[in-house]
Amino acid sequence: MPLAPQSRNALGLIGAFVATSMVGGILAAGLAMPAVGASGILAKNSVSFFDSLPSELKTTPPSETSRLLAADGSTITTFFEENRRTVSLDKISPFMQKAIVAIEDSRFYKHGGIDPKGLARAAIVNQITHRSSQGASTLTQQYVKNVQIEAAIARGDTKGAEAARRKDASRKIQEIRYAVALEKVMTKDQILNGYLNIAAFGGTINGVEAAARYYFRTTAAKLTLPQAATLAGMIQLPGKFNPQTHPAAALGRRNIVLARMLELKVIDKPAYDAAVASKIGTKITPVVNGCANTKHQEGYYCEYVRRLIIGSDEFSALGATPEAREDALMRGGLTIRTAMEPKIMKAAWKAVKETIPPKDKSNVSTATVTVEPGTGNVLSIQQNKTYGTPANLKKRHSGLTSINYSVDEKWGGGSGFQTGSTFKPYTLATWLDAGKSLNAVVPSSGGTAPYSAFTACGSTVRGGSYTYANANEGRTNNASMSVWDGTAGSVNGVYISMEKQLDLCKIRKTAENLGVHLAAPRDDVCDSEKREAGVETSRLPTCVPSLTLGVENIAPMTMAGAYAAFSAGGKFCKPTAVLQILDRNKKPVKIPGADCKQALDKEVANGVNLGLSRVLTNGTASSVGVLPDGRPASGKTGTTNDSVDTWFVGYTRQLATAVWVGDPDTYSGKRESLNRRTIGGRYFPNVYGATIAGPIWKKIMTTASQGMEVKKFDQPASKYLTSPKKAVPDVRGKSPEEAKAILEDEGFEARIADNPVQSRYPEGSVASTSPGGGSSAAEGSEITITISAGGGDGNGDGQGDGNGQGNGQGNGQGNGQGNGNGQGDQTGQGFGTGDIFGTGGGLPGDIFGTH
Repeated sequence: MPLAPQSRNALGLIGAFVATSMVGGILAAGLAMPAVGASGILAKNSVSFFDSLPSELKTTPPSETSRLLAADGSTITTFFEENRRTVSLDKISPFMQKAIVAIEDSRFYKHGGIDPKGLARAAIVNQITHRSSQGASTLTQQYVKNVQIEAAIARGDTKGAEAARRKDASRKIQEIRYAVALEKVMTKDQILNGYLNIAAFGGTINGVEAAARYYFRTTAAKLTLPQAATLAGMIQLPGKFNPQTHPAAALGRRNIVLARMLELKVIDKPAYDAAVASKIGTKITPVVNGCANTKHQEGYYCEYVRRLIIGSDEFSALGATPEAREDALMRGGLTIRTAMEPKIMKAAWKAVKETIPPKDKSNVSTATVTVEPGTGNVLSIQQNKTYGTPANLKKRHSGLTSINYSVDEKWGGGSGFQTGSTFKPYTLATWLDAGKSLNAVVPSSGGTAPYSAFTACGSTVRGGSYTYANANEGRTNNASMSVWDGTAGSVNGVYISMEKQLDLCKIRKTAENLGVHLAAPRDDVCDSEKREAGVETSRLPTCVPSLTLGVENIAPMTMAGAYAAFSAGGKFCKPTAVLQILDRNKKPVKIPGADCKQALDKEVANGVNLGLSRVLTNGTASSVGVLPDGRPASGKTGTTNDSVDTWFVGYTRQLATAVWVGDPDTYSGKRESLNRRTIGGRYFPNVYGATIAGPIWKKIMTTASQGMEVKKFDQPASKYLTSPKKAVPDVRGKSPEEAKAILEDEGFEARIADNPVQSRYPEGSVASTSPGGGSSAAEGSEITITISAGGGDGNGDGQGDGNGQGNGQGNGQGNGQGNGNGQGDQTGQGFGTGDIFGTGGGLPGDIFGTH
């Protein structure tokens, strides 16, 4: 590029001026140049041009690498656009300081920002050749240039960066102006330190600390003489003298640096000889940038944190926009300490990959999250797939995915998964909060209920009817059982009966207080106006009677965080992965906290803990069993219709872990069942929450709990363990409708038997009930109404005496029906069940007795 006449004349003037003022050091001493009389008007104009240039260099902190740390301080990964770690001069080897000065600017400590001799030589040569072939840049000038390049890159000004790199006289003159001014406000050591931290060492390696770590697996402070000379030699042409890609050229250049150091007597002959005789000795240590290729399968945790910092306005201290926060992450030199516990991460990875290998032909996935009760700290996020995106997205068995199934959609997850019966504990907590008991007896059979049997926010739910069922339905028809038994056996009928006595809005409120929400926003199914307006929501619906059976899509992290609150006595802490952020100056940055609050009454939480305790002992997860050290644990299985999604969420006093297992992909418009498939080399005719998810949970918790104190849960107040009973009204002779209304008003469930019997009461009226009128029955239990066929002789009107109810209670629930002669069925035929299908979840297992 040809020079502008004024610029070319100015460069010539500088050369002439340097030649006449070298001895007096005028150039080094002042910011403006006096006119040289012999140069006439041109000289005066050139001097005026030079004096008019800006003299204050606007600097920005150089781009610096951010580090993501685990809870123990170990490095998970780094984020950078330029790999750099800024260090103070006392953290840089004296060998490095001497080597860079020797080879780049041997008169650095003697000049005032420009080297008069070098500049005069360059000016003369450039004037003769009419080309800017001679640079004569001092370290100060090089620092100025690098600062300008860095500032342009930081503001996204690619043209500005290119202009700062151009070799033309206009840029050189401005560079000189800045350099002379800079030496007035910075010491030589400060300039040298800044230069060593900003200089490029090839690729994305910037600054001497990053270079020392990358090329020699050491620090800038520990660089030896040969290593320092190698790095100093790279500065001129990092690509040409790169010891990794051009070792011979790097070796030759290193020896030139050593020779110059010897010539300047900054090293002696023995040191020189030893250094020259040594090999280049690189120990290339690649630096991980971002979340790919992290060790111990930490990519999903890493990506969650990255998206959280960039995407959440709660991290606005790093920038008001996602773009600003990403820039802070990639260039700001942040130190981010997370709650990740490597021990638990490794345990989870081992458990999931051994159960279902990443490339398993079944394509079944599993995701796990472990949260610390009382703090909300997210200790582990893990899944059996390897973090990454397959080159061919249609390749089903690649073992790779970038989707983090553990978290919400906006943080890199999917749309969540139906939770099945793992949602039931929120209904249980609402039940106990209403003052009801674990030992309250409710109908357990399946059936069809009108929407009007349910209430939401005090109003009757509008709609048609809702059909629900249990497995082996014939065994549970006409039966009632305690809430505690129904929880252990995951009996759908029990929880629908409980839901009828509660309000759907209160169940939602309980769940939301525990942080439960949809994993991805969707149309509001309960508000037609909002739905038509396209307003989406992440709130749970309150117009869906199946809510308690876990039909909504929720992320594993949400479930782990909610169950952690049960463990912590009702104290909910928002799942928190980022514990601290320090800026480049090691000063704390404001970040969101866990916002811990008492979401549930402590006694209610204690009741839930007790209610879920039998799941692992004689409930749906009895095949999983208790933890090896006998550590108390509570939890819940979950299985959706046709075993599409299966879960186990459980906890001890110190840890809460959620495990989901399912095939996340959609085929022919729907997701596939896990039943009748070979998974992890084993054929499963049926898969429940305790089949695969439960054992994974146990493996993780067993290893994660090692070394922790064995702690017990607190016992709930006695009122949550009572077995409330009421007298059954005598409704014989009344119409079935009237009898049913009377019984329901007293808090019982009423069911009409199929076959009428002969009795002295008018045909079509009530002949008898079981339990009989006047007897005592559990509040909320089912009363069977038998209709009269007439034709009785007056001697067959006896009621069952309730012994069926009494005897049945010991074996689940009796169904003693008066046999027409005043005697109840003494044996009762009562038993409970754990055979649950659909959203019931869990392995089949009969649950006998009440507790």
